[in-house]
Amino acid sequence: MRRERIETDQAFFAERVAGRGGGQRRSLRRARALAPHLGVALDAWSAHPERVVTVVGSKGKGTAATFASAALAAAGLRVGTLTSPGLRSNRERIRVDGLAVPPRDYDALVGEVAATLARVSDLLPDDGYLSPSGLFTLSALRHFADRGCEAVVLEAGMGGASDEVSLLAPGVVVVTPILAEHIGVLGDTAAEIAAEKTGVITAATRDVVAAAQKDPGAGMAVRLAARRHGCELHWVVGSGDRPGPEPAPGFGGLNGRLGVVAALRLLQLAGRAAPGPAALDAALRSVSLPGRLSHHRLGDQEWVIDCATNPAAITAAIAHATAAVGPPTAVLTFIPHHRDADPLLAALDGQAVVRVPGGRSTGGPGGGAVMRLEAVDLDSLGPRVLAVGPVYFVGELLATLDIDCERSFRAARQ
Repeated sequence: MRRERIETDQAFFAERVAGRGGGQRRSLRRARALAPHLGVALDAWSAHPERVVTVVGSKGKGTAATFASAALAAAGLRVGTLTSPGLRSNRERIRVDGLAVPPRDYDALVGEVAATLARVSDLLPDDGYLSPSGLFTLSALRHFADRGCEAVVLEAGMGGASDEVSLLAPGVVVVTPILAEHIGVLGDTAAEIAAEKTGVITAATRDVVAAAQKDPGAGMAVRLAARRHGCELHWVVGSGDRPGPEPAPGFGGLNGRLGVVAALRLLQLAGRAAPGPAALDAALRSVSLPGRLSHHRLGDQEWVIDCATNPAAITAAIAHATAAVGPPTAVLTFIPHHRDADPLLAALDGQAVVRVPGGRSTGGPGGGAVMRLEAVDLDSLGPRVLAVGPVYFVGELLATLDIDCERSFRAARQ
């Protein structure tokens, strides 16, 4: 993938790549033991659940996390946000008040992780590997503490109880829509997957803010998890659930509302005043989410770019682009070799589809998908281009088009 700069963050991936512990599973015990060596006081964070929002789910977690952070910043808090993956840079995974960690600070974090692992690796539990997302989580917490963050919003990776964000006790948990994905890894049904993801809820959690789940089993799992820990459960369905403007277009609207409701619940838990309508409105309108039905004017072209990877999301992206800028003159997409192309192409039927050429897996980013975006003449795609595909394709495209991904929202103090 083309990025703005070469990032030397191999230390975050080293144990997984090396297959430590047989490469079978990530070790939360190992991550917990590493934390104090990195200057991360997990118990201190967990002692203040009113400072922590954790976001789990299958889709839309980054959108929910960003809008929660923007709403908290509108109330005057300094907010740390952990999301994944980065688009143009892994630095985007760690933000304070919406700004990606600066290159110098990121390099310092990576260097400290590498040096610490070299020093203490043999002293840590040997029951698995330190996952990349876990090391990003620990590094983010260190950075947030160094920057005096008063609240943090943490997006889980693939799971929940099995993810390193579960090492903290959140005051509020957000549950975005849960799908039957990662079958056989997180569970065999949507209900089992929901139970695993909601494993981040603890006795310290006071509020669970959840999207109404399409799968009845997933919905029941969310309800049972909240009830087990005595949490107040808030189902979010429509735009009437929160004040202010519609947070985001398409499917992102629901996830944006989840984030804002969660932020308001955390402020109440912390005994802090909610932001005024004008401040909240300004913060939400400042949110920038490249690759989530984002609009970009580049010369004579209007681009709409979305990380749509299933037929429903592709259909929604086409409808949004058509309504917003007009029927696409071309739909640019990349379908990796391991994906079933037929249902995706069926959703694109009737469109002028331009497929980015690629090849078989090489073991690199994005499952090793070979992608040759440079083989496509982007200027020839016409005045209205819709781009849909996996996140690593979107990241490559954003870098090629030089779309700014440094700021996800503007805090009032900036």
